[in-house]
Amino acid sequence: VSLTPRQREILQLVAEGRSAKEIASSLSISPRTVEFHKYQMMETLGLHTNAELVHFAIKHGLVEL
Repeated sequence: VSLTPRQREILQLVAEGRSAKEIASSLSISPRTVEFHKYQMMETLGLHTNAELVHFAIKHGLVEL
């Protein structure tokens, strides 16, 4: 899976159920940047929803539950 370290970091936080605002705050970036990273991941992986993104992450062992 070709995700950048930052995308993996954001994916981990998304999978933990954090909002874009919470993620942005903890990583010192803007919520819009978080959404951009999520959009890029979805485009790269051919996914359409947050749920699919989280499912993908769990299925491929990219997140610690």
